[in-house]
Amino acid sequence: MKKVILSALLLSAGIYGFAQLKVASVEKVALPEGVTINTATMSPDGSYIAITQNQKAGIQKLDLATKSITTISETGHGYGLTISNDGQQVFFRENTIGADRLRRTSLKSANVVTGRTSTLIKATRDLQGVAINDNAIMTVNKGQLSTKALSTKATAVATPVASIDKGRLMVTVNGKTTNISPQGSDCKSYLWPSISPDGTRVCYYLSGVGCYVCNLDGSNPVYLGKVRAAQWYDNATVVGMNDIDNGEVVTSSKIVAASADGKLGQNLTADASMGMYPTVSRDGAKIAYSTPNGELYIINIAK
Repeated sequence: MKKVILSALLLSAGIYGFAQLKVASVEKVALPEGVTINTATMSPDGSYIAITQNQKAGIQKLDLATKSITTISETGHGYGLTISNDGQQVFFRENTIGADRLRRTSLKSANVVTGRTSTLIKATRDLQGVAINDNAIMTVNKGQLSTKALSTKATAVATPVASIDKGRLMVTVNGKTTNISPQGSDCKSYLWPSISPDGTRVCYYLSGVGCYVCNLDGSNPVYLGKVRAAQWYDNATVVGMNDIDNGEVVTSSKIVAASADGKLGQNLTADASMGMYPTVSRDGAKIAYSTPNGELYIINIAK
C-alpha cells in the first residue's frame, strides 16, 4: 500500500471548525491489475472489504492482508450492503425486472466462509429498510417488520429500523412503523436513513438541503451540513462525503465528519481526494472509501 500522511491542515480546522477524529494516515489500497472499485463496504473488524467492481457483476471479498479477491455472490449490488457484526454474513439487495417491466428487489445473504447464499425477502416492490444488530437482521417490507436470528444459538431481538417509503422517512419501533418525516412529507425526499448505535436517534439526508439527526419520533432535528451518505461513526459522530458536481460529473469530493449535535466537524480528506461513500469498521479504527476512478483508500484513525 502507498501511505500518504495527511497535512496538519486536515488534522486541525476543517470546514466546520474543531477536528474530532485524529487521522493517523490515509492508505491507497494496491488493487490487482484490472480491478476498479464501484462500491466498498468495510467489514466490522476491518479485515476485509466487500466490493463491487465497475466491469464485473456481483459482490467480491477483498482480503486486506493478502489483497486476494474472492467472489461472495455472482449477483447483487453494493449500495445498501450490510455485513453482520461477526463479519461472516453479507446482506445485499438484488434487483430484477419482471414481465410487467417493473423493478423488484429481493434481499439475500451470503456466508463469506461457506459461500452459501440464501433469500431472506423474495422479490418485492416494497422493501423499505434493513438493519442488523448482534443477534438479528430486521427488514421492513410494506411497513411490516420481520426479524430473523443470525444463528441458531441467537435469540432474535428487534431494534429500531429506519426506512424510506415513497420518499418519506419512516421508523419502526416495537413492530410499529410510523412516518416521522421531520421536515414534512409534501414534495420532500429523504435519503440514507440510519439508526444510531444506541438506538435513540436517526440520521438522514433531506434532498437538496443536507444531513440531519433527530429523535426516533422525528422531534428535535439538528442540521449537520452537507454530509451525504452519512454513516454513524459512534453515538456522537457521523462520517460522510461532501461532493460537488457540475451537473454531469463529480468535480470534487471529500470525506467529512460531523458531531451529531451539529456544533463540530472536520475534513478527513482534501477536496482533490475525490473520496466518496465512506464506511467505518466497528471499532472506528478504519474508514474505507472509493473514488470515481475506481480507487480504494483507507483512513486510519488513531485511537
